[in-house]
Amino acid sequence: MINRYRRTSLILVSSLIALLIGNNMIYYFISKNTLEEKTLNDINNESIVLNKILENSREGARFVEALVGEKLRSDSIAIQSQIDPDINHVTNEQLDALSEKLNIKAITLLTKTKDASFHLTKSSHREEINLDTKRWGLWNKAFLELYDRKNVTALNWGQSLPNYWTGPFSISDTNAEEFYKYGYYYDGTTNYLINPFVSDKVFKDYDKLIGINSIIHDVTSSNRSVIEVSGINPATFGKEQIEVENGTGQKYTLRYYIPIFFGSYEYKNEKLDSEYIQKAIDTKELVSYKAELNGKTVLKAFIPVFTNKIDELGVITENSEKELDKTLNYYVMAITIDYQAIQSQLNQILWELLLVVIVITVICIILLVMLNKFISKTKDQAVTETQSAYIDEMNSLFTSIRGQRHDFLNHISTISALVELDKIKELKEYTGELVEDVLKINDIISIGQPAIAALVQSKSVSAEVKDIQFTFSFTTLKEFPEGVRSVDCVRAIGNLVDNAFDEVMKLPKEERIVKLIGEIESGILKLSVYNKGTIHDAIIEKIFEAGISSKNAQEHSGLGLAITLDIVRKYKGSIRIDNSDGVTFVIEIPINQYAKAIYSA
Repeated sequence: MINRYRRTSLILVSSLIALLIGNNMIYYFISKNTLEEKTLNDINNESIVLNKILENSREGARFVEALVGEKLRSDSIAIQSQIDPDINHVTNEQLDALSEKLNIKAITLLTKTKDASFHLTKSSHREEINLDTKRWGLWNKAFLELYDRKNVTALNWGQSLPNYWTGPFSISDTNAEEFYKYGYYYDGTTNYLINPFVSDKVFKDYDKLIGINSIIHDVTSSNRSVIEVSGINPATFGKEQIEVENGTGQKYTLRYYIPIFFGSYEYKNEKLDSEYIQKAIDTKELVSYKAELNGKTVLKAFIPVFTNKIDELGVITENSEKELDKTLNYYVMAITIDYQAIQSQLNQILWELLLVVIVITVICIILLVMLNKFISKTKDQAVTETQSAYIDEMNSLFTSIRGQRHDFLNHISTISALVELDKIKELKEYTGELVEDVLKINDIISIGQPAIAALVQSKSVSAEVKDIQFTFSFTTLKEFPEGVRSVDCVRAIGNLVDNAFDEVMKLPKEERIVKLIGEIESGILKLSVYNKGTIHDAIIEKIFEAGISSKNAQEHSGLGLAITLDIVRKYKGSIRIDNSDGVTFVIEIPINQYAKAIYSA
C-alpha cells in the first residue's frame, strides 16, 4: 500500500513537472513571437521617424544646393561684367583668372550651333572645349529655352531664376568620377551662355556633417541591435546595372539607376531580398525574414517609403530623358537587426522560466512528501487503532467466556434454590435468559476465526449500549479460508460495521437495525453489512476516496472506506453498494490458490 502511494506521488510530481515545462515552453514561444512582433513594430516606428529625418536631410541638401545655385547666378553676373559680350574677344586665360578670383572650379562659354545644340567654345577647364550638347537631352532643351525665352519655364526640373537655370549636381562630361554643380546664365546681351560651375565639396561636407549617411551612422551607433540601414531602389535592385557614356566615352551609372540610394548593403541575400522588397511594395506594409547573413543571425525588415520624387543626380542624356517621368516616388528602406539582441532577451526569459519551474517543482515535491507522510501516518494510526481494537475485542471475548465459567456455580446455586422453592415460573424465565446468553456466546465462538469472533462480540456489546439491533450470521463459514489474513478481515468488517452504527444512530431506536453476514459461495468469500437508511448518489460516486465522509469531519478522518477498498483490492476482490432497500456494502474476495494475498508492508 505504501509503495502504491509512492508510485502515485511520483506520477503526480512527474505530471506536474511535465505540465509546468509544457506550459512554460508555450509561454517561451509566445514571448518569442511577441518580442519579434514588438521589435518589428519598433522598427516600423523607427523607420517612420528615420524617414522623416531623412526627408528633412534631403530638404536641407536641396536648400544647400539652391544656395550654391544662387551663388553661381551671382558669379555669372559678375563674370558677364568682366568679359566682352562677343565670345571672339574672350580668352581662356581671362576665364582662368576669373575662376580663381571667384573661387569656383571653372567657367565655360557655350555658343549656339545651327543644329539646335550648343558648342563649348571657351573654358578655363580645357578638357571641355569643343564638346557638344547634342546628346545631353533635357539639358540641351533647357539651354535652348534659356537662350530663346530668356527664362526656363517649360521644364519642371532643376532650379530656374531670371535669365538663369541650373540642374542638380551632375557627373562631369569629361571625368565620370567628378561631380559638379553647373549654372547657366543668358540675358540676351551676349552671344554665348555663361556656365560657371563648382565641385560637390560643399555638398559632401554637408552630407558628412548632417546628411543621410551621417544620420544612419548615428542610428547604428546609438542602437547596437541595428547593424545596417539601406535605401533600396526597387526599379533596379537585383537587375543588370545600366551604364551610360559621357562625352569622353567613360561609362558610369546614373544616380537614378543605382540599386542602393543610401546606406550600405553588406548583409545580403539578393534573391530573398528581391522577393521581400516586392512583397513590401505590393502589400505597402512592413515585411521581414530571419536568416544567417555574414555569419550572423539577423532579422531583416523591409519598409516601403512613399516620398517626393527621388532627385536625379546624374547627367540626363537622350537615352535616359524618357525615364524622367518614371522617376520613382517611393523606395524601400531595409533595416537589419542583430537577432542576438532578441535572443539575449529570450535567454533571460528562458532562465527565469527555468527558475520558476525548479522553485515550483521543489515546493510541490515538499508538499507531496508532507502529504504522503500525513496520509501514511493517518493510515498507520488507523491500522494501530484497528489492531488495538482487535486485541481489546479478543480480550473482551475471553473475558466474557471466563465470566461465564466464573459465574457458572452462581447460576447452578440460583437454579437449585428456585427448584427447592418450587418457583417454576421464575426458574423458566431465569434459565431462558441464561440459555440465550450462552447461545449468543456459542454463536460467536462458532465463527471459524477467533479474531472475527472477538470483533463480533465487541460490536454486539457496543450495539447493546447504543440500542442497536445488531445481528450476525456466519452459517457457511465454520472454518475460515486460508490465504486471507484475519487482521485484514477485522479491519474491513470493523470499518463497515462502525459506519453502519454511525448511520443508524441518526434514526429512531426502532429503526436502528444492522446485519452482518459472512459466507462462502463458489469459491468466493462474501461479507456484507446492512443498515437502515440511504446514501446520496453524489456521495456514493466518491465515497471510497480518502477524506470523504458523510459524518462529522472533526470526529472522522474519512479513511475507513478508503482503507477497506485497499484491503479488498489487495486480494483482487471487489466491493459494491446496494442502495435500493437500506444500505448494503458487499465485499467479494476469491479464495482459490491463485488469489492469495501478496502482503507488502
